Amino acid sequence: MTQPEHAPYTVEETALIRKRQAARSRIMGVALVGLCILFFLITVVKVGVWG
Repeated sequence: MTQPEHAPYTVEETALIRKRQAARSRIMGVALVGLCILFFLITVVKVGVWG
């Protein structure tokens, strides 16, 4: 087996990667909630408040 070409990530690099992943997850969560609200509002407008 050959050695990897680069060393594993340092603690600082790992923390930075995790921070970016967390930020990306938050953004995707907010986008998903926004889309759900948009679909709900479109449904309410199309169906009407009283059905």
